[in-house]
Amino acid sequence: MKKILLIILLTTMAAGAANAQIGTGRYYVGGSFNYNYDSYGYTNTYNYTEGTTVYKNHGISTLQINPDFGMFLSKNWSIGIQPGYSRTAGTETSTYTALAGSGTTSYVYNHDYHTDAASFGIHFRYYCMLNDRIGIFPQFGVTTTNDVNNLKSGSLNLGGNPNIVFFATPKLAVNLGFGNLMYTHDYQTKANSFNVGLNTNIGFGVNYYWGKK
Repeated sequence: MKKILLIILLTTMAAGAANAQIGTGRYYVGGSFNYNYDSYGYTNTYNYTEGTTVYKNHGISTLQINPDFGMFLSKNWSIGIQPGYSRTAGTETSTYTALAGSGTTSYVYNHDYHTDAASFGIHFRYYCMLNDRIGIFPQFGVTTTNDVNNLKSGSLNLGGNPNIVFFATPKLAVNLGFGNLMYTHDYQTKANSFNVGLNTNIGFGVNYYWGKK
């Protein structure tokens, strides 16, 4: 799907000017929606002196909704906010097989689970239009994410990534983001991590622009 959208983006670059609506006094709204389902999941095996436990996490579904609202502060700079919601759900199965003479009993344990998280972010963009239809913008900002049922569990993320933007019409644009430069602080463990990559975190977004000229 991503390859198809990229081909469409590249093949329409030669089309006529769309007169992209960016600049002071203009706004945009958009966002992204992602859903993934993994029926197999993953399996781990643990061996003990009394027997063996096979742990399987399967039927994993992941839903992410991230609306995006922004406004231009100048000809090229914009500021935006991005609330978000995500849910991860699945089934955990533990199968314990006791060895003969161990004195333990074999069992199978199933547990359905789900984890809900809410996030809120503020980001900045700097638009550099190559022509009236195509441009690039780096986006950077800060986002906090927390477990809905345990607000102490979550993380603070600071960073950004480059994006390519294509205006299909003067008001409707598709952007392709790739790579990331990210610092993460875990609220619960107090652990810090830093990640840099150019071929990861590939995603698409759609934005609608409007406002005075």
